[in-house]
This record gives sequence, C-alpha cells and structure tokens, in this order.
Amino acid sequence: MLMEELFGRGIMAMGPAKDDPNRLTGTFNMELLKTFPALKATEMEKMRWLEGEWNSVNRVPATSKNPAYEDVGSGKYKFCEKDSWICLVAKEGRKRRYLTFDPFSRQWIYLLAEGAYGILRSAGWNGDVLVFEGEMTMIGVNCVLRQTWKKRSNDAFSFVNEERLADGCWGHVDEWELRRK
Repeated sequence: MLMEELFGRGIMAMGPAKDDPNRLTGTFNMELLKTFPALKATEMEKMRWLEGEWNSVNRVPATSKNPAYEDVGSGKYKFCEKDSWICLVAKEGRKRRYLTFDPFSRQWIYLLAEGAYGILRSAGWNGDVLVFEGEMTMIGVNCVLRQTWKKRSNDAFSFVNEERLADGCWGHVDEWELRRK
C-alpha cells in the first residue's frame, strides 16, 4: 500500500501539523529529501553526453503485413527545466520533456507524450546499458515495451525496442542507431 511504503522507506514520518503543532500528521522527512537534489544532479550528469544533435537510422524488420525497411532522421537533445530534464527539441525550437531521474524511486523516467504515450522506467545504467520498460500506447496500439540502450561512445549509441508478447516473451520491434552530427 502506498502510505505504508512511503512511511516504511522513511520518505514520510509523523510530525506536527503546520497549522497545529499539537496535532500529529504525515510529514516529509526533510533530512532525507535534502539529499535528493545532489543525487538527481549526479545522475543527470551521467546523461550529459546525450546533449546535442544526432543523426538516426531506424531499422524495422519485415512482418506478415510489411516489408523490412530503414528510415533516417535526426534529432536534438538538450538539458532543460534547470537541468532536471533532458528534452527533445523540435525543429522549430519547442522543447518536450523526455528523460529525467526520480530520486524518490532512484529510477530513470522516460516520458512519451506525443504520438506515443506512456512512462517507461529504468533502474539505471549497468555498464554502458540502460533498459527502460513500461506500458505505453504507440500510435493507438497498447503494449508493454522494453527499450535497451547501448552507449557506444559519447558520439554514438543505439537502442532496441521489444514488445511483450502474449506468451510473456519479448518480440523484436525495431532498432535505432544514432551518431552525433
């Protein structure tokens, strides 16, 4: 249960109410919370290499309904919101929140909010691999997606998208290669 978890983790504790110090209520553990900005900043710096402009190649395999194909494009990532988010920058300059680190859960959060909708989560980097997973809606199709990033260098990375199939296995959706412009 949510409240039990918050109190159990020490995020919340019983303390005096703001309007009546004689009444106990749930309060945030400020000693714990004051460590979060530094933790978030440290984790966000692990993604500083992503900032900049990238060329991409998307490889989609054949299915019973489509032939295999490749698509090429480009994109730009920029730290935004006082360095608390990595944003995708549209050609006209509009910034859309994309990646952040949540110090409460100690997870990376991948926000999809245009065309594809959902929140994918990751426990963090394991060497040069970062794996996100979560429920989403991709252009009207609901699925559970796993996205595995591999950092090749500060100038190259790739990721593979997989969807959870009815039998619980992961099925390959597509793969992306990105290189810094």
